Amino acid sequence: MISNFYLYISWNVDPALYDGFITLRYYSLFFALSFIIGFQIVKKMFDNESAPEQWMDKLLVYTVIGTILGARLGHVIFYEPNYYLENISEILMVWKGGLASHGAAVALIISMWIFSKKVTHKKTMWTMDKLVVAVALAAGFIRVGNLMNSEIVGVRTESESGFFYEYKAKNQIASFFSVESEKIHLNETSIDTTINDIKYSQLKVSVPLGNKKMNPYYSEAFSNAFNFQAIDSDADFFSSNDKNDFIVSSTNELILPIYIIPRIPTQLYEAISYWLIFCFLFWGYWKRDWYLYSGKLFGAFFTLLFASRFIVEFFKEHQTLENSSLLTMGQYLSIPLVGVGLYFWIKSKKIDTHK
Repeated sequence: MISNFYLYISWNVDPALYDGFITLRYYSLFFALSFIIGFQIVKKMFDNESAPEQWMDKLLVYTVIGTILGARLGHVIFYEPNYYLENISEILMVWKGGLASHGAAVALIISMWIFSKKVTHKKTMWTMDKLVVAVALAAGFIRVGNLMNSEIVGVRTESESGFFYEYKAKNQIASFFSVESEKIHLNETSIDTTINDIKYSQLKVSVPLGNKKMNPYYSEAFSNAFNFQAIDSDADFFSSNDKNDFIVSSTNELILPIYIIPRIPTQLYEAISYWLIFCFLFWGYWKRDWYLYSGKLFGAFFTLLFASRFIVEFFKEHQTLENSSLLTMGQYLSIPLVGVGLYFWIKSKKIDTHK
């Protein structure tokens, strides 16, 4: 649920929609929905152009394999190459997280080229011009899934619309003290602190110690683990350096302060921009007959989606490169894809339907 504490929005959503015999995560649900809805959208387009119905089943297979494989390899190559060189067995463990949209984009083009050669015997752009309409919608769903996972966060903000990822913070604290995250409680206070002319809101954290005795080094270790330097990373909070702030209540609960770091909800920015692009492409296909121009929809998709990605990246934490880097990895990867999109948009020509 979303609650308003001090001057931020507290995001306290469990990424797991259902946790039983199997764990169903919101991210997986949105990922699956994107394929289901996208399938129906592309099917309407195929029907509109009198394409054989059996093509759709094969298209789904090529799309699923291309998207997942390309997105995974994109993440491995561009974002965590050193880790996966040492853990090669984890490269295909998609369920552990780690997908990159740039890798998915390149892989989709390759898989659609193979699909066109083996199935439709039409130009690759014939398929891509339809597929990208559904992909734009799916991209928005994926970013909402990222929000549910409290990942791919934005930079710190003093705006009241900033998100404090409470669920993630609770898990970090619970892991540190070896307790269940459900037992961690964050209580609002009227206290804040100003560091480098920036005001931070304080929360009191209650950690049930149970039968454990208070470790005298808890306070020092915790403040060292989550110190002020956290604001230069994607951390959600930092702790007090004042050891006197850490107390144990009469019920053997450790009470300690944390100062929260609200962040720009870039996942929502991207989701909304992708859905607007979807509406534009949908309108272009059905109202402007852009499917009659080879590469026009494909070019518009690549140009708009990766241009918006480039802009939103200015408000994101760097995922791979140092913060001192002029651009983020996502921006460096987006630039050539915007160029590809502009080329196809400008060079698109009307198809001779009498051939």
